[in-house]
Amino acid sequence: MASVSLNYPNKSTRISLLCVICCERYKNPKILPCLHSFCEPCLGKLAGEMGAITCPVCRRVHELTDNGVAGIQVNIFLNDLIALFEEQKSVNTSKKCDGCEQGDVTKHCTVCSFDFCSNCATTHGKLPTTKSHRLLRFDEYMAAKSADPSSVQPPVYCNTHLDYPVEFYCDTCNMAICLKCTALDHPLTKHQYRCVKDAAKEFTRNLHVVIDKVKVKETEANNSKLKVQQILESLEKCFQREEESLRKHIRQIIDETTRLIQENGNKLLTELKGEYEKRKVNLTAQLKELDIGENDLTSTREYVEKLVHYGNASQLMSAKRRVDHQTEKLLKVQTQAEPVEDDYMEFQQCDDFCRGKCLGTIKFIPTVYKVESVTQTLRVGEDITCTIRSANESNLNKEEVSHVVQVEAEMKTPDGNTQKVEVKDNENGTMTLKTRVEVEGEHELSVTVCKKPVNGTPVNINVIAKKGLMCNFGEKGSGIGQFDSIWGVTMMRNGDVLVAENSNDRLQSFTVNGRHRKMLKFANVSNFYPCDAAVSVNGNVFTTDSGNKQVFVYDENGELIRCFGKGKMQWPIGIAINPVNGRVYIVNNRAHCIHIYDQDGNHIKSFGSNGSQKGQFSYPYFVCIDNTGNVYVSDSGNHRIQVFSGDGHFLYTFGSPGSGDGQMKCPHGITVDKHGYVYVAEYNNNRIVKYESNGKFVCRIDDVSDGLNHPIGVCVTDDDRVIVADNGNSCIKVFTQ
Repeated sequence: MASVSLNYPNKSTRISLLCVICCERYKNPKILPCLHSFCEPCLGKLAGEMGAITCPVCRRVHELTDNGVAGIQVNIFLNDLIALFEEQKSVNTSKKCDGCEQGDVTKHCTVCSFDFCSNCATTHGKLPTTKSHRLLRFDEYMAAKSADPSSVQPPVYCNTHLDYPVEFYCDTCNMAICLKCTALDHPLTKHQYRCVKDAAKEFTRNLHVVIDKVKVKETEANNSKLKVQQILESLEKCFQREEESLRKHIRQIIDETTRLIQENGNKLLTELKGEYEKRKVNLTAQLKELDIGENDLTSTREYVEKLVHYGNASQLMSAKRRVDHQTEKLLKVQTQAEPVEDDYMEFQQCDDFCRGKCLGTIKFIPTVYKVESVTQTLRVGEDITCTIRSANESNLNKEEVSHVVQVEAEMKTPDGNTQKVEVKDNENGTMTLKTRVEVEGEHELSVTVCKKPVNGTPVNINVIAKKGLMCNFGEKGSGIGQFDSIWGVTMMRNGDVLVAENSNDRLQSFTVNGRHRKMLKFANVSNFYPCDAAVSVNGNVFTTDSGNKQVFVYDENGELIRCFGKGKMQWPIGIAINPVNGRVYIVNNRAHCIHIYDQDGNHIKSFGSNGSQKGQFSYPYFVCIDNTGNVYVSDSGNHRIQVFSGDGHFLYTFGSPGSGDGQMKCPHGITVDKHGYVYVAEYNNNRIVKYESNGKFVCRIDDVSDGLNHPIGVCVTDDDRVIVADNGNSCIKVFTQ
């Protein structure tokens, strides 16, 4: 970097003469307010069309005047230093006269900054000019410049009066002025000014103070810079150290993650292949078994066809035994078989390996599933629940169950909509489906496992009108409105409900809303255990008495009319009057038969015997008769309902042991409504079930939440309300349907 060395009193300083923008010698240097100087051309390029200049050194922004770069103050000091530097350079290279350019330099004009020979110096000093030339011997000039450069610096001329040197300083205007300025622009009456040397001395003293303060700040800045530099160097070392540590950790994590991915991947591949091989073996074995069976059937068929076509009678009969044996065996072969394994296998990837340390899972259906326990007739507002069960549940463990995915179920409603069905994994090889039906009509339940239909689906479910428990009345006891061991319930002609209490030896009547009407108890009759009652067309009440083994007949006021059947019945329970022929039908429980009487008590006939065949009974309980005269008997021991003609001829039966739809456990009370529907109280299933007259299951009347406990008697009102004798809870419950 070009610099000039000048000897100042008590110090030596090196000043750069290169512009930091163009990196060349200053050309007419100009100084910005931040005291940084640059070439005028460089500042012109830097300003461009903007109205401000950003200093390239300190990045301060300086607004320009209307004159632009030309309005920026010239750095006279730098200009003079450049001139001095050029003079030193020229001295070192045998400087010649600036006037004639031939003679040796003997004089120097400190005003013009020119070097002259003796002849030119004489001429130069006599030039007509307003300037006062100051000529020194060149050796004196060089000595003065070396000792005190400021003493030989050229004078500064006024910016306004160019030929007049600056001699004064106006304190009022804070600017240097010439003699002419004092007369024209800065009159003494209005301005305070003084000799420029006096002002300079004072300013110099102030500058020394400022310089000392600046030195302190400079030292502080330098110390701060050293601290920042130390932190920067420490930061760099820390960065390099931690960068290496991080890179090392990254390499370790990559290696460890790669190892885990490889291990997990190999495990999944092994699992996938193992499942494939297992299924392949099972399907291959099944295929081989079916192939053998098919070949046996084909060869046998071909042999028999040839024998029939070509064989004579003796040949046919000689082969009969062998052919019969083979065909009988082959016809028992199960040829309609579903594949023992499913073909669904799927790899489902995990989106976040780092979190679960797993690439994904192998999904498959580990067994064949089927739907069971579906209630095919429901009421509006009821929940449908059914079970999906594994076909090989005994071989299914919990880990395999977890592989089952995408179990979906939906219900198509009659209005064309589809509703979701909740699927609950019971974690034991079964799943429970649950949803609530809200629309009447035919519904279709579909279940899929991994997008494949489950065996037995879709299932059609009929939803009928809403039902529910309307009210209940009564409690255990012997007082009015209380019950103990209630059996039969019967509708009176006035719409009241007649309740037979076996243990309290009485009958009570109530409104269907539970308001007590009257109580009937025969004072002169001992051992009276009423079981059931029936009302004739003229209003007489017929009641079976199991204690006296007979039938009581009394009018609507409770006056006893007659008794009959004593000595002919072992344990009479149910009783009904045929609306077609008026005859009285009585269930003899322990004799396993039905007796037919007229209303005067004359025995007409009996039918039935102990057994399980058609027309036989095992402890029958109740009887009812429809509008056509057909007789329905609850055959409790055989868990069925038998239907007979009015003469006792067997017609048909329905029901079988169990708890499903159409199944029964110990049916007791039975009644038929005006529409021909049959209602059965299932003593051990704790429910009331409705059937069509032909025995087709319709629905369950009550709900599990209603809490029936061993219901016995049942009857139906004209407005289709169902009255139930809830024996276990010692109360009457009324259901709407």
